[in-house]
Amino acid sequence: MELNLSTVTEPIENMMKRLTVNSVFGEPIKEGDQTVIPVAQVSYGFGFGAGWGSGAAEAEGEERPASAGEGGGQGGGAAGKARPVGALRITADGVHFEPVMDPKVIALAGIAMVAWNVFWVAATVRAFAKR
Repeated sequence: MELNLSTVTEPIENMMKRLTVNSVFGEPIKEGDQTVIPVAQVSYGFGFGAGWGSGAAEAEGEERPASAGEGGGQGGGAAGKARPVGALRITADGVHFEPVMDPKVIALAGIAMVAWNVFWVAATVRAFAKR
């Protein structure tokens, strides 16, 4: 059997066609004397694998089964994502980037700060308790 790469790579090629500069920068929006251009972060990854075989290794004292000598394999995959990161605001004063705040990141930073404080309070209490 012959390895057919086009069936494996077709989804990856389609994804790469869709993830272009238009995926990163949206259509400019006019607001009075300002122009706003949405900006996103786009990332993708892909992988490919293949295999084939010719025959199974024989163990000592065993006969080869009738189905030995076959093989196969193929595989491929891709993933991509896009997320908004901000907007470029173009005015008479110049170009300014305004980032989008991600509430999940802010919440995780708050949780990390509380955990850090709990750790140090516990360490201080333990140090005084040993005295």
